[in-house]
Amino acid sequence: MNALIVAVALAVQAAAPPAPAPQARPEIAAELQRGVTAYNAQDIGYYKSSLAPDAVYIADDGAIFVGKERVVGLFTRIFARTPKPRLEVTDVVTGGRGNVAWARFKWTLSDIEKARPGVATAIFVRGAGGWQVASIQNTAVGHMMRPAPPSSASYPSSSAPIHHH
Repeated sequence: MNALIVAVALAVQAAAPPAPAPQARPEIAAELQRGVTAYNAQDIGYYKSSLAPDAVYIADDGAIFVGKERVVGLFTRIFARTPKPRLEVTDVVTGGRGNVAWARFKWTLSDIEKARPGVATAIFVRGAGGWQVASIQNTAVGHMMRPAPPSSASYPSSSAPIHHH
């Protein structure tokens, strides 16, 4: 009897239409390019208008900036630096459904003391005023994972205190 129930469930699942795949979003790639152009021109006005009120920016060092004002404040400080940073993006992939879309891309920050490459994902939401950035998460290329813990044979006994550094 259980085999019959499983077979019927699999048949129903197989007959159901698959969920549509996310579609590439050229308008999101264009919006991303506008953001890069604004970054390189140090155009803070673009970010004041393109960030959602509750936008979140996660920097490649793990710092988290929550809210449009904090993200704009960060970019204002970055744009005040000398020399001026230069941002380039490549390998842009976009997708989404309806009023939510995303872009994943590689980036290179140059013309600064700590030039570096990374990868990022940006999430966009569409409102009455057009597309806004809801979230950007950056990861530096070469981001190192912590080494695996030693085997259990080298752990201290359960009665010994464990010290975290």
